Amino acid sequence: MEINKNEFDVSSLLLDEIDKSILVHLGKNARISSYDIAKHLNDLGYDITDRTIRNRLKRLETSNVILGYSSILNPEIIHDKINRTVLLKFKYSLNTSSLIKRLEKYCEESQFCIYAAKTTGDFDWVCHFVFDSVDQSELESNNFMNRFIELIQDYRSYESKIIKSMSYTIFDDYEIREKKCQVYKILNLLRKYDNLNDKLQFIVESIVKYFDAKFARLWILDKEQKNLVLKFSAGKYTNINGEFAIVSIDENKIGPIVKTKKPTITNDIVNDKRIRYPDWAKQEKLQSFAGFPLTHKDRGIGVIAMFSTKKLQASDFEILDIFSNHVSKELSEVFDTIEFFNLK
Repeated sequence: MEINKNEFDVSSLLLDEIDKSILVHLGKNARISSYDIAKHLNDLGYDITDRTIRNRLKRLETSNVILGYSSILNPEIIHDKINRTVLLKFKYSLNTSSLIKRLEKYCEESQFCIYAAKTTGDFDWVCHFVFDSVDQSELESNNFMNRFIELIQDYRSYESKIIKSMSYTIFDDYEIREKKCQVYKILNLLRKYDNLNDKLQFIVESIVKYFDAKFARLWILDKEQKNLVLKFSAGKYTNINGEFAIVSIDENKIGPIVKTKKPTITNDIVNDKRIRYPDWAKQEKLQSFAGFPLTHKDRGIGVIAMFSTKKLQASDFEILDIFSNHVSKELSEVFDTIEFFNLK
């Protein structure tokens, strides 16, 4: 997906929350269907049909907010291309401004240039070129130097290899707000439960569903403050009387969380030395772990954690923090009562 920068400032004034959500999804996958976008919005509480989504897409295309739809190629497939990254330091003079505009136009129109940006620091400009052959690379490089010789004080060119290629969306911040909105809707559903046990079980089940986790668990610190006792579990493993039913606050990944009152996060479980059974994690195809402390008046009283087969993003950790803060609030209300230690 491409955004026309000349039109966007005006068009963005007409974009509502649904338009922004559509652009977020297209930025991730330009082939997503209008049905799937509508389904996602319906899950968030919007009453909208895929026909309405198609009409909105036509409007976004007509108004030049969307100029086209692009494919993301696997870097391994195009490894035989010639990739060059160029750094420029400008030579300033009376006509520098017009020369920079010429450079901008060249980069916008060049079929070889896939990225260009102004920079701060030692260099003023960076651009990336992809060529089909060495001869093509040398020819266009000479053309580039001759065209902008008056502007260039220092020219650095490096052959490079693409390791990662991904989509880009200009509404990442909107996506985070959307995720938070969904979480708060989940937490509002807790009002239908009067029993604390039911509320906490619903929390771990929601984490499994929301994050597509393999399983999620919640431990409570015992009266002696030496061990964490497993009270709630959801997902593939629901047994709370197994090997990890009682975990010392000094053991593996779970214990130190309540001790330090700091979350523990990893997107590489198999190679994490704190995991007791890496072969099991590999067999289960687990990738990520996130554990957050439950607190009461700046004191650790429990841990909520999840394991997933998918890698978590920074925004996911922020959402998990919302869950843990809410659980801490629920537990704080009964911390000094017998009900706290007799959960389940």
